[in-house]
This record gives sequence, C-alpha cells and structure tokens, in this order.
Amino acid sequence: MKKLAVLLPTFNAAPYIKESIDSILNQTFADFDLYVYDDCSTDATASIIAEYTDVRLYYRKNVENLGISKTLNRGLDELLPHYEYIARMDADDWSYPERFQKQLDYLEQHPATVLCGTQGYWLKDISQEPSSAWKYPVSHEYIKHYLLFGATFNHQSIMFRANFLLENNLRYDEKITTCEDWEFWTRIVKLGSIVNLPEFLIKCRILPYSNHHSPLNKVRHFQERSNIISNYWSFFDVNLSPTQIFDFYYSEEKLSKEEFLKNCTILIQSFNKVKRQTDLVSEEKKIFSYLLARKLLNYWKRSQVSRSNPVIWWTIIREVRFVNKLKLIKSIIR
Repeated sequence: MKKLAVLLPTFNAAPYIKESIDSILNQTFADFDLYVYDDCSTDATASIIAEYTDVRLYYRKNVENLGISKTLNRGLDELLPHYEYIARMDADDWSYPERFQKQLDYLEQHPATVLCGTQGYWLKDISQEPSSAWKYPVSHEYIKHYLLFGATFNHQSIMFRANFLLENNLRYDEKITTCEDWEFWTRIVKLGSIVNLPEFLIKCRILPYSNHHSPLNKVRHFQERSNIISNYWSFFDVNLSPTQIFDFYYSEEKLSKEEFLKNCTILIQSFNKVKRQTDLVSEEKKIFSYLLARKLLNYWKRSQVSRSNPVIWWTIIREVRFVNKLKLIKSIIR
C-alpha cells in the first residue's frame, strides 16, 4: 500500500489550476500521487495538465458531467484501497510546501485521529501573505459542537485515514450539490476523532461565482444547509425541522412580537440543552457560550423586533442558561 494520494476535482478552472498543481508537486513531503479528476471541463484544463511530465500526476476525465459529490466518490472508490491516506485539494487554491508533512506527522502520532484539516487564508488575491486570520476550531469536541453552525473545515485542506472510510463505507452524499463536505463531516464526527491543525497551511481563493456562491444555487444551498443542520441537531436529541433551521439561521423575514417570542423560546431551549451536553475545556466553553449568544442576538436582529420590549427581555432573562445572563444583557444593550 502506498502512503498518500491527493484527490483534486476540477471543472473549468484553467486560470488557476497550474498554481494549485504546482503547490502540491512542490511539497516537502514528496512520496505521493496526485490524481486530477476533470468533470468534463470545456476550457484549457486538459492541455495545461498535458504539459506536466511529473510521474506522480495522473489525469482522469469523466465521460459526462457528474457534479462534485459523484466526482469525489469516483476518486475515493479508485484510491482508498491502494493508499494509507487521502488528501484533498481544490483546483483554484494553493497549499504551503510543508502542509502534507505536518498533517502526516500529526496523523502518525495520533492513530485515533481519522481526519485532519488545517487553517486557511480566504483571499481574493492568492499572492497575498496575511499575518493573521480567523481560525476554525481545532479540538474534536469543539468541532463536534461547532458543526451545528458551520462546516468547520477547509474542505481543500483535509487529509483522511483511508482504512477508516473503507471500514465504515463512508462516501459523500451524491444528492447534495453545494455543501457535500458539511454533511460528510456530520457523519464522520460520530465515528472517529477529527481535528484541525492550528497552522495556516493553505490559501483558499474567493471567487464570486463558486459553487455555493452562485446566485443560481442560492436557494438550493440554503435548503441543503437547513436539512443537514436539522439532521445533525437530532444527534444532540434536539428536534428542529429544516424550516425552523432556515428561520433561525438565515431568514430575513420580519416577525411579530408573538412569533418571535415563540421561536425565541424554542431556540433558547435548544441552546440550553446542547450546552449541557458539552464536554469542552474551560476556554472552549466560554467561546461556545459566546457563539450561542451571538446566534440568538443575530436571530433577534434579523426578525426586526424591537429590543426595547420588556416581555422579550423578561423571557430571555428567565430562560437563558447557556451563557452568563449579565454578559448577554450587556451584549444586547450594545
């Protein structure tokens, strides 16, 4: 069995794919094979790849356009039986040279970890070298809870333990077209330990019309997100429908005071329950409590209900258990 395969799907990414491939071929850890799966690109992708002579590079072209989930599964079906680890990469992003070595070192030293991501800079200009940026959670326990609100990983930074996916017959859900990664993590986290390294080891290119940012995909993207999050809340024994998730997380619809109070109570009770189930270290508990408070206040703001209503204030003060009430009140006032 070989050590590492890199799975890179692409579709019409000719302006960026050379930078992406070069960043992989120039890794300090060199014992890997790079597989580019072309989902029927109509641009110059094939001719760009044909110029490479590196024997580690393999090109596969789908006979028809399959979409991202099916293309990724095609790659997993081919690669999982033959490699110890599978790394992901996207055709428009860039990896730092030490990325693979640091991920492999971590996975070799932590045999219980089945998936390892890294931090990533999100940039319109990939040539920039930021000094700092917002970070994803790093520990398994915090990732498990953060998945209730965000995808929690840079998909293109992931490295899997191949036998874990094989033994559990894990693949991407091919019905999902805009956030297949998020749904995948919600299943993996229930079966094995997953982490993010604290280091920034990848640059992620911000494109205005990428898959889930495309205006054509906007409605479907929110539907898929709401379904995924609703299903995942049930893991914490909380029943919130996809419609409720959309309302709580994304809707901009103006609500009456009565509607908001009813929904606000449900949201607070859900947050109280999930907070009781956490096994986070002290600092993570504070961060998670603050995250829940921000989500509640964001819902209040989107609902366009006045913050001066005493009944709402009383409801929140009476019901909230997931965060220090004095700090929450200060946040509301601000």
